[in-house]
Amino acid sequence: MATKSKSSQKSKQNVKPGQKNAAHKKPVHKVRGFWLTLALVLMVVTGLVAAYFYNAAKDPTVDRVWILSAMVIANLLDVAAAAGIWFWKKWGLYVYAVASVLALVAGLVSVGMWASFYLVMPVVIVGWLLRTKWSYFE
Repeated sequence: MATKSKSSQKSKQNVKPGQKNAAHKKPVHKVRGFWLTLALVLMVVTGLVAAYFYNAAKDPTVDRVWILSAMVIANLLDVAAAAGIWFWKKWGLYVYAVASVLALVAGLVSVGMWASFYLVMPVVIVGWLLRTKWSYFE
């Protein structure tokens, strides 16, 4: 009986004030939903296809090859971000933000202001789909 009380006291000692005990924490049922699933699948497919085409477009005669390289990297980062978001990891959101900024910079330098619309819209859509799911991320 004394060993049981000592082990329960040890588990209580490891919990900081204001924190809940991990044993009492209820698992959260994470629902991705159809639209978020569709958006993440599209992120992977378009990211892979676009990375392939941007990489194929690299040619020594192209003036700014770094823009194509930046777009390849941004699209591959989108694929990694989609995987992170799929598994509810916060790093997926950070990678998606970095990829979006990189693509936006490359788009603004190469295409101009029109790039901001078609490069920012996916971020707005994914953000809107995730607006009620922030607590799911670990």
